[in-house]
Amino acid sequence: MADSALAQLHATSLTARCHNAFFRQKQLKSLHDALRQDSNTLKDALKADTHISDLEAASEVALSLDLVKEHHASIDPAKELEVEYRVSSGKNASDQTKPWGVVYIEPQQNHTPLFSAIAALSAALAAGNCVALKLENNLRTLPTLLRTILSHAIEADTFAVVSSSPSQEALATCFQVLQETSINKPSHLQLTSLDGKVVAIVDRTADLVSAAENLVTARFAFGGSSPYAPDLVFVNEYIKKEFLEHVLKFAIPYLASSADVESKGAPKSPSSGHQKGSRTSDVLKTFQSSTSWRTSVVTQGSNGAIVDLSSLSVLPAKSNNAIFAVSAITSLEHAISLIDEDVEARSELLAGYYFGTPAAGKYLAQFIQADLSVVNHVPYRLLLGPAAPAYHAVDVDARYTKDQFTRASPALIKPAGSHAALVTVLSGKDSRRAAAEALSKATQEIKEKKRADWVAIGYFEQGILIGLGLYGIPLLACIGTGLFFGVRAGLRRFSFV
Repeated sequence: MADSALAQLHATSLTARCHNAFFRQKQLKSLHDALRQDSNTLKDALKADTHISDLEAASEVALSLDLVKEHHASIDPAKELEVEYRVSSGKNASDQTKPWGVVYIEPQQNHTPLFSAIAALSAALAAGNCVALKLENNLRTLPTLLRTILSHAIEADTFAVVSSSPSQEALATCFQVLQETSINKPSHLQLTSLDGKVVAIVDRTADLVSAAENLVTARFAFGGSSPYAPDLVFVNEYIKKEFLEHVLKFAIPYLASSADVESKGAPKSPSSGHQKGSRTSDVLKTFQSSTSWRTSVVTQGSNGAIVDLSSLSVLPAKSNNAIFAVSAITSLEHAISLIDEDVEARSELLAGYYFGTPAAGKYLAQFIQADLSVVNHVPYRLLLGPAAPAYHAVDVDARYTKDQFTRASPALIKPAGSHAALVTVLSGKDSRRAAAEALSKATQEIKEKKRADWVAIGYFEQGILIGLGLYGIPLLACIGTGLFFGVRAGLRRFSFV
């Protein structure tokens, strides 16, 4: 059935019906109206399926609607018409693009499923594609609701909902968005979300209150299931205690729906039996059984926990659970070396959050290989939706852009500047002489410009200058003072004699 649905969409794409700017605006307007009218029902479905809070569900619905609005506003019929007729006006259309035709979307289900589906769907529709969206038949509320809403909102011959994956033969001619299926080397027809680790580093120069608030929200919001939630937070050992105090303050509302938060050494609450059987307790047992570090539970609640990991030899695995893991470091270089020693993190670090001075943030972003580096904040909109497509620039707000669902298709009518020279060489009367002149000119040596005389002051140079300031200046002052008094005493003695 999925293959036949894709075949029908391919037939529609050949008519170029979806290329029309006004048609695309109509599609997105209809989609927005349908989602807007059922916004409360969608919010309730999200709460039932993912067990997030009412505020988080409302935020997901609101941001999904905003995405559709943004893509609708991005379509400019007048500009697109001008690009279409540039060649007929004697102008080059070097920036002209065309949609891929049919887009197959496989959204993630366990984290912000509405935003994840709408982010890819709205971008694909805005680009002028026909879309097949996979929504499995299961006991969840949202897939059934979306199947009804989207099928009525979008033109039937341009959109289809499939309950199972199409065959590889059918997918070979489709542009694919894969949010759950991980592919190490995606092709040019695939937007694949990778499942890499996320690391945060808090330097001793950081604003600890801001760092704690940002990182706690990133780890615990939406049940801790965001791909961009920090899997491990490195904290300078001198500020670790103070940082954890701020973390505890911000984490308490997330850890338990009631006041039954257990702290290490405190009496157990009556709900401790339930907590031991919860997913949080199971994950904690996995942490505690590992031989790659020593685990100390700082605080545990029914909805999450804070743990302190020491003597790390390997970074913890990617986590989709509300576990805030902290580990002490002696310096920024110490954190970099721990990340470099972890093969998986070194090659597939999804994001890095760095808190400290801008210079420290620049240093970490330079020497830690990550798809995204963020200094002194966590973009909260990044917490919704899937991981950004591999080998594409990360769009923090939308995750998918309209340009990703189009391919370059330039149309040229004016010859390039190099055309005239090649005409003389290849077909002119004096082609031999022109070729010799072109070769002679091309073989001339490149003349390098003299560099300006200046000294770069980088991270290490700053350390050297600070060291000289702390130790060199006082030492020179002492030597100068000693010489002054010594010479003066010698002159007095000589004059007396």
